[in-house]
Amino acid sequence: MRNRTGVEGFSPWDLNNLQDCFDAILDASRLDKSSEEADEVAQALILAYKNGVRDRDELIRIAAPVKWKDG
Repeated sequence: MRNRTGVEGFSPWDLNNLQDCFDAILDASRLDKSSEEADEVAQALILAYKNGVRDRDELIRIAAPVKWKDG
């Protein structure tokens, strides 16, 4: 989606999808939304989405904190 300046942005559907993934990761990993790790999760989600990843499970796998992935 492009805005009036020609810069690509996120649609409401995109934002809902990203928020759902973000919330799922934070709930599962028990991270606080204001933590530095939560910021890193958000950045990873946005980067993956900008690179074309749309599958919810794949977004969560990519953006999950390393220590959560390690168990």
